[in-house]
Amino acid sequence: MAGPLHVRAARPDDAVALAELHVRCWRETYAQGVPEPVYARMEEEAPARWARRLEDPDAGTTWVGTVRETGELAGFSRAEATGPGELRPLLLAGLYVLARWHGQGLGGALLEHAVGDAPAYLWVAEGNERAQRFYERAGFSLTGERRVEERFGGIADLRMVR
Repeated sequence: MAGPLHVRAARPDDAVALAELHVRCWRETYAQGVPEPVYARMEEEAPARWARRLEDPDAGTTWVGTVRETGELAGFSRAEATGPGELRPLLLAGLYVLARWHGQGLGGALLEHAVGDAPAYLWVAEGNERAQRFYERAGFSLTGERRVEERFGGIADLRMVR
């Protein structure tokens, strides 16, 4: 990827920075739609969760977008292989970019690194129309399936597949 941003594979020593980035992206994306105790729990639990994910090669693949000049993390994507009977062989388990880096091509680059053009599925927040349009441009479509994530304050997610 040309320009001020670069995509690379996440490393175990990225765990703390990834945890902080994850919470920042959630705060930007969902703002007041998620109760503060959920963010507090995420801040407490995320560093250990990211450390486990990054140390286990079978837990999926994680990519980070970095600012070339500073090395600061600007976004991430994560894909996981699914089991037998799942809708698609890959789950895009997360893709977030800090708002100040929107429109720079980082989201597309992170998506490409995570799942390429493989058949995959994802869950996107019901009210996140920007993300839904992004995924539609990448060939994903809504299935009509909806789930509510009580552990995240009742956020409703919609399934998209390609």
